[in-house]
Amino acid sequence: MADAPLREDGPDAAEVRLNRLLNLILEAAVEALGFDAATVTARHGDDMATIAATDQRLIPLDHAQYETGEGPCLKVLDQPDPIPLDDAALGDDRWEHFSRTAADLGIHSTLSMHLPVDSGDLAASLNLYSKRHCDLGDQQVAAATPFAEQLAAAITSVEEHRSTATLARNLAEAMRTRAAIEQAKGMLMADYHIDEDQAFQRLVDLSNHANIKLRDAAKRLVHERSKSREPG
Repeated sequence: MADAPLREDGPDAAEVRLNRLLNLILEAAVEALGFDAATVTARHGDDMATIAATDQRLIPLDHAQYETGEGPCLKVLDQPDPIPLDDAALGDDRWEHFSRTAADLGIHSTLSMHLPVDSGDLAASLNLYSKRHCDLGDQQVAAATPFAEQLAAAITSVEEHRSTATLARNLAEAMRTRAAIEQAKGMLMADYHIDEDQAFQRLVDLSNHANIKLRDAAKRLVHERSKSREPG
């Protein structure tokens, strides 16, 4: 069975509104500050996740830090001081995997900022990524601060509806679901030489035929195609 559309007044309405608001703020920050992409990292206990992003192609740069437990987006979770890196791809003994991933993705400058989230069990950071070399000084940090404050306010404002930690987990799962669906659509488009709408309909048909949710059909397709392409 395919996933039903989320209703604005349904149980997931708080997540829908927060996701939209976070992405609006991130898009505004990217445009105003001259970066190429932005993400929000959230930590609840030992669980790390990217809960919003303007460009999913750069989420692996967040994940590189989650995998090693090291990097600027994690460092600022526990400190108020921003971490600007004028050339993240040059290499840093502290964060080698992060630097290599930044180089692979063509990211040269980054700015990670603590989000003042008023929650004891949730920490968050704003991560700004640029494909150009930037001179990140006090002026750039000051310009980014209002966006960090807006993001923090957006996250804490929904606490009356549901705990921010639960929201963070749900948003992260929603992003992983969208990523799987987009990947599955891309595979179908390449395999059958069809457009995006046709690929989505094929995915819906697979979901209905197997009587599973759309995200599960996408994940199954990606897994099966990946295994079939492994060397024997």
